[in-house]
This record gives sequence, structure tokens and C-alpha cells, in this order.
Amino acid sequence: MNKKYTILIVDDKPENLQYLNKILKCDEYDIRATLNATMALKAAKLNTPNLILLDIKMPEINGYELCSKFKQEDELKDIPIIFISALNNIEDKIKAFEEGGVDYITKPFEPKEIQARIKTQLQIHKSKETIHNLLKQQDLFVKKIMHDMNTPVSIISLNTELIETNNGPSKQIDAIKASSKTLSCIYGDLSYKIKKENRHYEISKINLLNFISSRIQFFDELANEKDIHIQLEYTQDINVFINKYEMERIIDNTISNAIKYSTESSEIIIFFGEEESDYIISIENFGSIIEDTKKIFDPYFQQSKKRPGLGLGLNIVKEICDKYDVKIKVHSQKDSATKFIFNINSILK
Repeated sequence: MNKKYTILIVDDKPENLQYLNKILKCDEYDIRATLNATMALKAAKLNTPNLILLDIKMPEINGYELCSKFKQEDELKDIPIIFISALNNIEDKIKAFEEGGVDYITKPFEPKEIQARIKTQLQIHKSKETIHNLLKQQDLFVKKIMHDMNTPVSIISLNTELIETNNGPSKQIDAIKASSKTLSCIYGDLSYKIKKENRHYEISKINLLNFISSRIQFFDELANEKDIHIQLEYTQDINVFINKYEMERIIDNTISNAIKYSTESSEIIIFFGEEESDYIISIENFGSIIEDTKKIFDPYFQQSKKRPGLGLGLNIVKEICDKYDVKIKVHSQKDSATKFIFNINSILK
């Protein structure tokens, strides 16, 4: 047996309530009606409706004000509200939508029109709830993956170091370490996406020479896998003021992306310092060109399906740069280099 939809009708005219009840009375709907705006709010809190039909011209509290009160309640704010009124001017219709209404039906009522509009809004609301529940499940699924992924990645890293200490370096160990670094970057991106709303990002002073040198060292095995040399150049020692974890996501994702799309036995040139009166960080690699330098920042975009990754890295880079007002320029030309240029004036103090 299908669950009935509860519809709450709020109108100060008894004849309107009776007429709407007659039009909508069927096996699909459970109709609740009230003449009083205050009672309507209490009734909705006690038994949350799936949809509200709300008159505009009522004594004490008009429909606009009552709609606003519904939207202030967490448990009621997402309920679709259809305004019903004899007012037929464009200003009232605009105000109804501005207050949060999803539709506007004018009196006198046309039965088939009301039935069709209510059915449409209930279907839309049901679809939104389904999407919301799927996103919640997806969030829980990703969190579970992250939890299950962290431990084995840590074990792989620790045991690889131990094997290398006991037996010396080898290409096989370097390959394992490189893959571990790739997984670590993916884990970092997922962690940022999941926790960014609840994590406090404290700004700290970061010395670029020390910081970027440490990130280059982190990617050493990954670069060696493709015989890529990472070169660091700078004009002066610079400190920036930004959250360390967020800075790590910017640099790590840009370097890993550069390695991914570089040709073998090439080089990556990282530069920071003053250039044409601006302070910048640039990361330049030689390999595949970027056909659309704007699309690469879209979530889940992957230029090549053959390269590993989730398509989140550069989207996260853009997100963090926007937060700190760090401007990004990307130059990519055939038979030339691809260069990411970050204007860091906004994070200097």
C-alpha cells in the first residue's frame, strides 16, 4: 500500500477549504485544513505535511509572513508551498516566489489545474528527497572508503621503508613507494572534500623554500618512475600566510598533475619569486597539452581516462585559490610547455 501525501491547506475562508478539500479528496492525499495561520504552524510541526496550499490575504498573519515562518523552521523549510490567491498582479506573484513559494494559483480555482500543479510539485519534492538521501549515502560511503584506505596505505609505506632499510633500494620498491604516494594524494583530496566544512583552517607562516622543497622530496619516487627531474628556482626567500594543509593541496595537486602529463625523461621547473611586479609560484612541465584550460578546474574532469585519479585535484586547487584570492593562469601550447602560474600577492604579509 502506497503512503499517502499529506497536504495542509491554510485559508481563512471556510468555503475555500471545503471546495479545495472536495477537489483534492482521493486515495493519494490526506487533507488537513485550517482557518488560522498560527494553528497552521503548530499543525505542521506536529504532523509534517508533504505540501502546503497557502492563502495570501489572511487576518493577523498574511500568507507571505506565514511562509517566512515556515522557512525559519529546520523541519519545515523544505516543504513546497503553493500560494493560492485572488490577487493576480505580477508584483504579488514575484513576492510569492521571493518568499519561497514554488508555485502560484489564482482564484477562482480550476480543479484540473490545481490537481496537475500539486502532482507536479509533489513529484519534484520526492525527487529532491531521493537525491538528498543518495548524497547522504554517498557521503557515508566515501567516509567508509577513506577509513578503510588509510590503514593499508600507512602499512604499505611503513613496510616499504623497512624492506628498503634491510635490503637496499630497488626499482620494485620505488614503484611501490610511487604508487603509495599516488594513493596518499587521492586520500588527501577526498579528506579535504569531506571535511572542509567542519575543519578549522588556521593560517600560519610558511617559508616557500622549505615547504616546496619538502613537497618535491615527497614526489621523488613518482618523478623517478618516469625519469623526470624536478628543478626548483627562486629569486628570493619568501614567506606566505595560508593554512599549511590547504597550501599542501595546491602544491601537491599541481605537481602530481605535472608529473602525470609529462613525457618521460623530461623536467618540471618550479619557480617562485617576483616577476613583473607580482609575486608568483609557477609550475611548468613538458608533455601533453591542455586543450581547455578552464574546463580542467571542473569537478571530476579528466583530460585522459588512461591516467589514474578522480578528477578532483585541480578543482580543489581552484577552490582554495579562490578562497585566498590567489589568481591562477594556465598556459598550454603544442610543442611547448604547460605552465600553471599562481599570483600569491594576496597571501603575502
